[in-house]
Amino acid sequence: MNESRKGDQPGEACYTFYTGATRRAAAARVPSGERTLGRDGFVLRSLPGGLIIRGRNDLGTVFGVYELLERAFDVRWFMPGEAGEHVPRRSRVRIGQHRLVFKPAFRVRWVGKGEWSLRQRMNAYVTADGRSVGIPWKWHFHTFRILMPPERYFADHPDYYALVNGKRELTASQTHGNQLCTSHPGVIRELSRNLIAALDAEPETEIVTLSPNDGGGFCECARCRALDEPGRDWFARYSRRLAIFNNEVATRVARRHPNVLIKVGAYAMYARPPADPAWRPAPNLFFQLCHLYFCHNHALAGDGCRAGVTYDPDRARFLPNQTFRELVRQWRKRSPHLFIYEYYAIGGMARAGLPWPLLHTLLADIPWYRDEGVEGFYTQLDDTLWHRLGLNYYLAAKLCWNPDLDPQALLDDTFRKGYGRAAAPMRACILAMERAMEQWNRCVSYGLFGESGEAFGYFLTQVLTPAVLARMERHLARAEHLVAGDAARAARVALTRRMLDETRRNLAARRAAPPPPPPPPEVEHF
Repeated sequence: MNESRKGDQPGEACYTFYTGATRRAAAARVPSGERTLGRDGFVLRSLPGGLIIRGRNDLGTVFGVYELLERAFDVRWFMPGEAGEHVPRRSRVRIGQHRLVFKPAFRVRWVGKGEWSLRQRMNAYVTADGRSVGIPWKWHFHTFRILMPPERYFADHPDYYALVNGKRELTASQTHGNQLCTSHPGVIRELSRNLIAALDAEPETEIVTLSPNDGGGFCECARCRALDEPGRDWFARYSRRLAIFNNEVATRVARRHPNVLIKVGAYAMYARPPADPAWRPAPNLFFQLCHLYFCHNHALAGDGCRAGVTYDPDRARFLPNQTFRELVRQWRKRSPHLFIYEYYAIGGMARAGLPWPLLHTLLADIPWYRDEGVEGFYTQLDDTLWHRLGLNYYLAAKLCWNPDLDPQALLDDTFRKGYGRAAAPMRACILAMERAMEQWNRCVSYGLFGESGEAFGYFLTQVLTPAVLARMERHLARAEHLVAGDAARAARVALTRRMLDETRRNLAARRAAPPPPPPPPEVEHF
């Protein structure tokens, strides 16, 4: 039993917190099964003089404690570090009555890493006191090089690697190219052996990643090409060959590690599932579908992407969200294990030194993913860009944990607690960018090039106009005045000042430069 008591002063009643698998939780018949709580949900149940916090496991109990800290104590963690902590000072706290059974909507939740993510109730790459406490997970995404390192195999087995332009040779890249000949029996055998050995060494692993290296350079040998489906578009160019390969590896791994999920990519040239109606994925495959080369300025559930209106289908290097919506549903029909890879950071905006105003889409898209039966959610996050993208990260984590949160109430809570007296001008400052993006109403993709082939840094000059930046400046100056003397909130406002100053500088440089040339002719892929 783990009990924490409050009220030891004379005349004060004692209030007890029963955390974890306590005798009191058992006596109250608090549910603890996976059917009710998922992988790491929890129960909060009030009783006379105390509160039971019972998780599905230890991690679930920790999540229950953090949930209580938010609900009853109004604690928030807007970003990592002291500047992100909001811990109100109160002489008395009203715990209230609780009878909550919480099963997380997404079984896998991955926004950021470390203790900040743990406090947001994420369960991938989270830590407590430096210890990994989340889902035992191995590798991020691109793993061919890890599982079949060229320096180990190429000299004796160049045939294990992709035939490109009539040659099997390596590139100097550590991340791109150097793909495998996935139809080669020796590759299937050796990679499966290496994957099994990695799991033997870390038998607690629940999810392991298997996916090609980034970029192109896929094998052009006759055996590999014979597995492809003729007539399909760029997004399905290698779907069938990789689906067959993944099934072969997954079947071998399952014989020794039947409870491990193998996460494989649905990305770029293998984003679509095979058209072959006979193909069925191995039950231990977990598909991560990437929202790349699709629009980020319109919600997935709507029809905001309109050819000839919001994008030029002859020039754009991406497809409308209606197509991505179809992909989500196609994958869900094939497998219960679908995991989304989102791009709320990095990409063209970050590389151009600019903000990425997409609250208007992410607040709608994450609940939509849940409604479609998606099992896991991930977004890219850059720890150096909290000043520019922190609100995207924070709100994505909140909705990843609980997609039923009301978006407007969530925004109100964030600005009110995060900025206090400066809530109104800070909200007006940030939402000025959002409204400008919505009113511009063009499709924008994550990559370096966006709508109609225009580079991010160039087209954003059309969105964040001098008039929009001037409005933001007025609101931000007012916020700075209001938080004077409040160190924590002044530090948060200072981050937005840094963002706005960077944005103004970088946009000025782009306005002074000629329009960029069109992108390279990779558009033929589409």
